[in-house]
Amino acid sequence: MYLTQEIGSIPKPKWFINYIKKSPISEKDFQEIAFWGEFLEIENYRDLIELLKQGQDHDGIRRWAVTFVVRFFEKIGLDTIYTGEVLRKEMYEHAIAKIGGFKFVGEVQSLDNKYYNIASVVGEVYRKEPIYLEEFKIAKNVSRKKLKVPIIGPYTLADWSLNQYYYRRMLKKASSIKEAKKRAREKLAFSLVENVFRKEVRELVENGAEWIQVDEPAATTHPDEDEMLLFVECFNELTKGFHARFSLHNCYSDYRILSKYAPILKNCYQLALEFANRDTLNLGKDDENRVGYRELKLFIENGYDGNFGVGVLHVLDFDGNPGYYASVEDRSLIESPYLIRDRLDYASKIVGDPSKIMANPDCGLRTRRDWKIVWKKLSNMVLAAKMED
Repeated sequence: MYLTQEIGSIPKPKWFINYIKKSPISEKDFQEIAFWGEFLEIENYRDLIELLKQGQDHDGIRRWAVTFVVRFFEKIGLDTIYTGEVLRKEMYEHAIAKIGGFKFVGEVQSLDNKYYNIASVVGEVYRKEPIYLEEFKIAKNVSRKKLKVPIIGPYTLADWSLNQYYYRRMLKKASSIKEAKKRAREKLAFSLVENVFRKEVRELVENGAEWIQVDEPAATTHPDEDEMLLFVECFNELTKGFHARFSLHNCYSDYRILSKYAPILKNCYQLALEFANRDTLNLGKDDENRVGYRELKLFIENGYDGNFGVGVLHVLDFDGNPGYYASVEDRSLIESPYLIRDRLDYASKIVGDPSKIMANPDCGLRTRRDWKIVWKKLSNMVLAAKMED
């Protein structure tokens, strides 16, 4: 048997989206609440309907949104869960809105049909208010399972932002434009670590967070050694000295590069990586059929001896032929438990210890547009993790 975990976001309930946007709550929204409230056995869920009918802003509605997602994950049977990031607009924008020294300048596309507002650094960065603490406190009070708090990493936040302020400062001191850019990136990244994220992690840990997942999708965007060492130093400085479990989540990156630096990530309990997107849809536990998972060998060969969160569910739009061991519904690939189990067993054979393997989606499932789709995918993953070899 393998343990299972949430890795990130899932779609927000439509009623909660309408509430956030201050749009009318429809009868269809109430029917959705009633369906999931009954199915997930949520006590007193009709109180949520009454709150929404009152049409007023209410902190309790945010709590209800977290409750529905937490119960969703619990009923599926995941071992480690969180909130599906239901209170976050988007991973980058959610954090930037609570950090001083940034100014939003416009939208850029992330994945599928999703966009986020990119920001420019216009002053010294600092934490204006807690970024994840409210969400964690609600989840801790609601959840019956182990929690893992996902946060965006400082390196990715620095890489995805326009670094005007620090670049202009460093340009006055540097001998060249190239050196100024390098020093500016380092200054922004380490300022985010010290002035923002260590404060955030400290408060989370003080309030009972035991596992924090650092999301760094930008980790191999710039694969030269200086940049990779900057990414490593950001992770190591962020996690230093805290009595908590830390993991790194990285997806759609160059694992030939990341695997070389993974062994020098300190305090990294687990690498949660994306593989299903690279894999075939055939059954089999050999290199030919599990082509998407072969790069897992690189982490072992390079000396990483920690645990792995193995991505076994494709999370993007799928337009190809699913074959015999998967199906397609509303552009979503639904992998069979047999396919997922073969992927887990192959990964276990590479790592050499099944206890070091957890099953998870490649990335967040927020681009899957219906909870019923997400339910099918995650339920199959849980079933696969419990199957006999």
